[in-house]
Amino acid sequence: MPPRPKLSRSTIQPPTIHCPQSLHSYTMVGLLQLPNEVLAIIFGGLDAQGFSALRLTSKYAKLATLPGFISRYFRTRYIMLSRLSLENLVEIARHPDFGPAVRTLELCTDHFVEFPDSGSHIARHEGDILLAIQEGRCPPAALVGSIDDAHSSGEEEDQSPGEEGRGTDEGSLSSQDSYEAPLDKVAYTSLWEEQEHIIMSGLAQAYITRALISLTNIEAVVISNMHRPWGALAHGRQTGLPPTNALDDYEEVPFLGHVLRITLTAIATSGAALSSLAITAGLPREAIVPDILRPSESHFQYYKNLPPSLTELTLNVSAEATRGAEDRWADDLSAFIGVFRQLTQLDLVIKPVDFGPQVNRLKQLAPKLQLPNLECLGLYRAYCSVQDLGAFIVRHKATLQSVTLVRVGVSGGIGHWRSLFALLRDHLPRLELSIKLCTAGGLALLGRVEDENGEKFEDCFDVGGSYEAWTTAIQVIKTR
Repeated sequence: MPPRPKLSRSTIQPPTIHCPQSLHSYTMVGLLQLPNEVLAIIFGGLDAQGFSALRLTSKYAKLATLPGFISRYFRTRYIMLSRLSLENLVEIARHPDFGPAVRTLELCTDHFVEFPDSGSHIARHEGDILLAIQEGRCPPAALVGSIDDAHSSGEEEDQSPGEEGRGTDEGSLSSQDSYEAPLDKVAYTSLWEEQEHIIMSGLAQAYITRALISLTNIEAVVISNMHRPWGALAHGRQTGLPPTNALDDYEEVPFLGHVLRITLTAIATSGAALSSLAITAGLPREAIVPDILRPSESHFQYYKNLPPSLTELTLNVSAEATRGAEDRWADDLSAFIGVFRQLTQLDLVIKPVDFGPQVNRLKQLAPKLQLPNLECLGLYRAYCSVQDLGAFIVRHKATLQSVTLVRVGVSGGIGHWRSLFALLRDHLPRLELSIKLCTAGGLALLGRVEDENGEKFEDCFDVGGSYEAWTTAIQVIKTR
């Protein structure tokens, strides 16, 4: 009998068990057979990397998660004025599944500058951080100037531009990308020149117009510097320095003017049936000033072609004015708002002056604004008198149904708020008024709120709806 071979650990192999499917596969198939409503809840709890990994498990997984993928990445599209980003938008708009899913188009202010500074993007979200601190919230836990790119890193190699492998974004932040590569000045300068060309030649406007025509279910357009588009990430990798969206220098204000003009002209040209426009972009420590908004006479005439469906407007402006334009503050703002004569809802944020005495801009603005269809008014962070506020509300009593006041400060004590309530009771008893974090002479305004534990006083409360409700509110409001 031949000698038996000596066995060692290296020669001992574990038995191979051949199964038609692994337990993981069985689990995945079972998971994906759940109702879409249940899947939406499960997928909603996954981060970008986890969701991407799930879609890569199989073709069936990719198909089953398509509704969740579309909802996550295509209901809102973030773009910048670069050829890459705009071409991507046009392709998405033409896509049979992704295009109809887009409800909101957000134009971000990320842009290239003629003389780039490697530290210029540090202030990118400074405004968001300061606002969070002012409002008593926790500042965003993110490295300023970076972006979570797990959802736009080539998730599926067989996808064309504008689909899953190239165009997904959600403007989220993380510390994954620090842009430590050296600045490629040639590439950066080339992109800056291309940006200037597509702006001045009208190509940017043409791209956006074409996209809006194809986005059949578009409802809202936003101009903001609070999010980052996928194109900014792609260009940051290409050049070693991401385009900036910080508007902390008045020399960059003309770029914001270009964004406004291009966007409004594209909306008017496309005839897109939008319902809402929001302009919330601003400098890191303050909002934009109204003279940036005021259109030229030729643009003013063309904006008469804005779709009649555009009935909701959100504006974030500073109470301060550009030097030399102080006397035009109210005229500039009212001229812009006047473009939208069909407005039924206006949300106006008037950022207070950071240093120096507060300015009652509503006193200048209220007499100039006449919105014949206004139903809902929101006033945020403004400093005003109750006389000016009351006069503006009463002037629109024929149509106005609800008013929301958030962080509005009035001069004088509690008696001023009581006089406002009495005015509204007598002229608009059915008006619904929502008050959040407002003040009287620097003291918090409190209203009586009833819940399951009884009555208590809160700084967020609703009043109105009837003559009796106003009378009760007048008696019980107080300050602290």
